[in-house]
Amino acid sequence: MHRAIWIVVALSLAGCGGGKSSATVSVTCSGGMQLRGAESVDVLGDLANGRPVMEFPDPANAGKTGAIAVPEHDHCKITAAGG
Repeated sequence: MHRAIWIVVALSLAGCGGGKSSATVSVTCSGGMQLRGAESVDVLGDLANGRPVMEFPDPANAGKTGAIAVPEHDHCKITAAGG
């Protein structure tokens, strides 16, 4: 079931590619805001410690990649802002 949810998230973000845009994405999980202002978020099919992982270009550290592991029994919402 968890993989099906991530596939839906990935498909919903598929249209976000293309030319350079000022739009950013944010990730909110049940515990609150996890990420704000990233240029993109990659939802990986691999699990880390049994949890799905999202990677992103770190908006606070240029050239670095950050990662969010979704907490057990939690869900996250990815939203676009700006444009």
